[in-house]
Amino acid sequence: MKKREWIILLAVIAACLLGSVLFYMRPKKNSGYVVKVQHGSEIVKEFDPMVDAVYAIDGDCGGLEVEVKEGRWHVINEKCPNHICANMGWMSVEDTLLPITCLPNNVIIYLEESPG
Repeated sequence: MKKREWIILLAVIAACLLGSVLFYMRPKKNSGYVVKVQHGSEIVKEFDPMVDAVYAIDGDCGGLEVEVKEGRWHVINEKCPNHICANMGWMSVEDTLLPITCLPNNVIIYLEESPG
């Protein structure tokens, strides 16, 4: 290879490396919302609805779990007699009017805009 070809090749490699570094260092985009879990009068958990996970929440009747998947969330494995909170189904950012409420466990799960 000629000297000029080496310079062009090194410039292309450097540009690719710089682009990769900038891509991975960019700020993470969040949903702009936060889901809050309240037990009694205390917020016991907050999570981004865009991050898939399962969260265990202690309640008055034994607790419940909140499954988050693909920007939606719902209650699973609740330990209460009537299972109304699990029967409410999946919630998402578009479903902002009605929180998931488990009265026997004294737990409310609702959506808020995240600050900043």
